[in-house]
Amino acid sequence: MTPTRSPAATLQDLVVTNEQTRAQWRAGHASIEGGRIVVPLKAELPPSIVDRACSTFTIIARDGGGRTRRFADVKVDEVSAKRVVFA
Repeated sequence: MTPTRSPAATLQDLVVTNEQTRAQWRAGHASIEGGRIVVPLKAELPPSIVDRACSTFTIIARDGGGRTRRFADVKVDEVSAKRVVFA
């Protein structure tokens, strides 16, 4: 039996803002897995989002319980063809 995910670990209406350039990416949805924010890629990642390794980001989203969540000063931890992970 697979464990049920907490509503607080499901994010919707996700907006990622590069704190240095103010570039925004409306990523749609994500999940919190092991303390990291995992965003599945449905299209190509905007280059202005990950143009510098030292960039920090603010992520704002609604969780599954309808609460607005804000994650400030996160960095890209991993980028692949299928997902972007922020920590």
